[in-house]
Amino acid sequence: MKTKAEKVYILLTKIPKGKVTTYGSIAEKLGIHAREVGRLLSENEHPDKFPCYKVVRSDGSLGGYTIGNRNDSSTLKVKKKKLIKDGVKFNKDKVDKSCIFYV
Repeated sequence: MKTKAEKVYILLTKIPKGKVTTYGSIAEKLGIHAREVGRLLSENEHPDKFPCYKVVRSDGSLGGYTIGNRNDSSTLKVKKKKLIKDGVKFNKDKVDKSCIFYV
């Protein structure tokens, strides 16, 4: 049986290029709380394999992004750059709604 973390990470691999999903979408799919999704993502030891940067808040804002033990404005800049490189569109500081994918 897979752990909650494994289930979350598997869903990350299903997000298409140029799209993001939300903490709430993952939480609803797995029957857990969105904050638990965020906590599990912050513990992701393989971000290249499981792209946790592709998860945002339901309003399109970036939420958090942990690199090492840091989660601050500098790590959010890294998250936004990765999303832009992946083809995600923004309206000011929020992901364009057309780029949100519900798992």
